[in-house]
Amino acid sequence: MALSESAQQPGSIADIAGRLTLWARRNPQGLVREEYSSEFARQDTMQRLKSQLASDSIPVTEVALPFHQAADVVVIDLLNQLEQVATEQPHSLVSITGFATAFHHQAAWPDALRVVNFNRERFAALPLRQIWWLTPAIMQTAIHAMPDLNCWFSQRLQLTAAVIPVEAPKVHLDADTPAANIDDARQRAQTLVAQFHQAKEAEATDAELLQIYLLPALEALAEASAQRELRDLAGEFEGWLGSLKLDGSADLAQSLDRLARIYEKQGRYREALPLYRRSLQIYEQQLGADHPAVATSLNNLAALYEVQGRYEEAEPLYQRSLQIREQQLGANHPDVAASLNNLALLYQDQGRYGEAELLYIRALETWVKTLPVGHPYIATGQNNFADMIQTALAAGQGEQLSDHPTTQAILQQLREA
Repeated sequence: MALSESAQQPGSIADIAGRLTLWARRNPQGLVREEYSSEFARQDTMQRLKSQLASDSIPVTEVALPFHQAADVVVIDLLNQLEQVATEQPHSLVSITGFATAFHHQAAWPDALRVVNFNRERFAALPLRQIWWLTPAIMQTAIHAMPDLNCWFSQRLQLTAAVIPVEAPKVHLDADTPAANIDDARQRAQTLVAQFHQAKEAEATDAELLQIYLLPALEALAEASAQRELRDLAGEFEGWLGSLKLDGSADLAQSLDRLARIYEKQGRYREALPLYRRSLQIYEQQLGADHPAVATSLNNLAALYEVQGRYEEAEPLYQRSLQIREQQLGANHPDVAASLNNLALLYQDQGRYGEAELLYIRALETWVKTLPVGHPYIATGQNNFADMIQTALAAGQGEQLSDHPTTQAILQQLREA
């Protein structure tokens, strides 16, 4: 099971939703600027924000800009929508999206945004809480093209969810474990694909098309285990994916990693492997061989080797990932524990139960010390450890296990179950 972020990480979905909630509760009107690279993460942030503001009776409205229009048309349309909301529900919160595809062509962005800047007083005067969502590409232009309006944003935030994924500890799930709602995933994917085509017609960049629309659509289906729809959508865009023109940046490495994860979920290991390798290579070149993102990339590649039964190739990658995290994060970091847990699972698969036991104990002790009581990682570690003990006993290899108190406690629980 993989998570795209840590709940406490600055720029995460939880962090941004919390900041926006606090801002909305304190301010009856005003503007906030939010940079984002994933529509999937943006939608999740808005869902959390709506839920948190419901108790304050603060209504939330989504406003989308028109596609491929002249700047004055876009401004008039936006002002009309906002004025209508202000009339019907003053001091509500309005989420504004679509700046990257609103104007005729990317080359016209500076002049178009200057028109927006010229109307800044009309936007600021509205009795509304406004969140302006901007993609990284248009953000750089906006900073220079509308400096006055940019100064009026009371907060300038960045949603960094999924930029550098951090894997959760692997866990063997039961076949009946509930997945995300498939109907919701289908609807979300269909919306993102429609937006993809509109953005493509508006000549959005390949990076934006991939990161903001297509990858989140594929991930929504993968999360819900909608395999047929996932396979169909991946097949529909396979030619386009093969023709991508992206530079060798960390953003590209992240996109390749996300796409590889999707292929891996489909069992398309042969296609996932070169993407994981290329992602790792780019991270090493751009960030250095000892960066935590390299450790995550090593882990992902190792996990693919493991699921293929290529244990000898997986082990040195897991070990290097662990070493980087220990050096960069310290021995008592939750991500170090995740690496210990994953390496333990590999040893378990190989029947090396004594070695796995030591790693599970270290991982559990670290999580218990660093995470709040009841955190899912702790439960995951306990379940994996118990599964390993049962597997060792069933294989007649109980003698590999020690008399460590943690091991003996789990053995006692198994006897009483």
